[in-house]
Amino acid sequence: MEITETIRKDMVFLNQEIASSDELFEFIGEKAQEHGLVKDSYVQALKDREAQFPTGLQLEKVGVAIPHADAEHLNEEFIALVTLDSPVEFHSMEDPSKTVAADIVFALGLTKSEDQLETLQTIVQIIQDDNKISNLLEAKDVDEALNALK
Repeated sequence: MEITETIRKDMVFLNQEIASSDELFEFIGEKAQEHGLVKDSYVQALKDREAQFPTGLQLEKVGVAIPHADAEHLNEEFIALVTLDSPVEFHSMEDPSKTVAADIVFALGLTKSEDQLETLQTIVQIIQDDNKISNLLEAKDVDEALNALK
């Protein structure tokens, strides 16, 4: 799967100053609604799913979060990518009692549940590549960010 084909350029936001995961979900939801990608229920669905199934992943050098909501809250498939100026706290998917300081967020809006595992595997491959992560965090614009993921 070529993830850069599913990440929408108009849903890539670099070096955002966001204080919390709830604020991040509101931000992503607002941007996705502007493009008609999601239903009104999307932001609450992200929050609810994150509370039940945390998505923080601590890597050697950075923290990543991969929040998502069920297809019924979507109008169109997308992946949003957000890099953060200051990390945002998420609970760990491996141990929900622990937190992860996420520097990078991939918000998945997938309409087919069968694509979810493949997409997650692709993202995990990307985030395990230190060069790709460094290039992504140093990206000055959307094109640089997307090229870093290839």
